[in-house]
Amino acid sequence: MTISEVSKKYNLTQDTIRYYEKIGLIPKAPRTKSGIRDFDDETCRRKKKFVDRAKK
Repeated sequence: MTISEVSKKYNLTQDTIRYYEKIGLIPKAPRTKSGIRDFDDETCRRKKKFVDRAKK
């Protein structure tokens, strides 16, 4: 799943996802050979859960 797909599915901005990766709050997603982030469903669920908790 691309960062765009994750962004839409979990109602997070792409910048937010990138920022959280950059500062180490969430693990960086592996990348394809062309450099595109490739998120798996389990990683996405964990990221969303983390963000939801942080918002409380």
